[in-house]
Amino acid sequence: MSELLTAKDVAQIMRCSEDKVIRIFARMDGVIDLGRPENLSRRRYRVLRIPRQVVERYLTQRAGRSVTVEVPERAERRRRSPQWESRAVLNLAKAAIQNGLRPDDAQDKKIYRRVAERARLLTFVPQSRWHEIVWYEEEE
Repeated sequence: MSELLTAKDVAQIMRCSEDKVIRIFARMDGVIDLGRPENLSRRRYRVLRIPRQVVERYLTQRAGRSVTVEVPERAERRRRSPQWESRAVLNLAKAAIQNGLRPDDAQDKKIYRRVAERARLLTFVPQSRWHEIVWYEEEE
């Protein structure tokens, strides 16, 4: 069976909106609609799972040549828990050790501060756009 993609995944692959993906793929064979049907009191709510093969077939037809889709990497989803801060600290410490940072070095302390500040700034940017971020080093 083919890997199932969300409308968000396909929108990222096709570089278009999720609404457009839903309009294109909602009635195609093989697409699974997990949403609720429309009735008189409520608007239709769509939650699609789109097989990778269906996306590849659609893009191949549009491009006129064979297209292979690479599934975008998904961020690990975590629910906020009381231990989230402890886990974040442990992950930062692990990354620091792997990159040879020393806690007593003044330059390394600046790196810790810079990483923390940049992580905080990224919370204001949609995660789908993080790959566009370019960090410039500050002049001292």
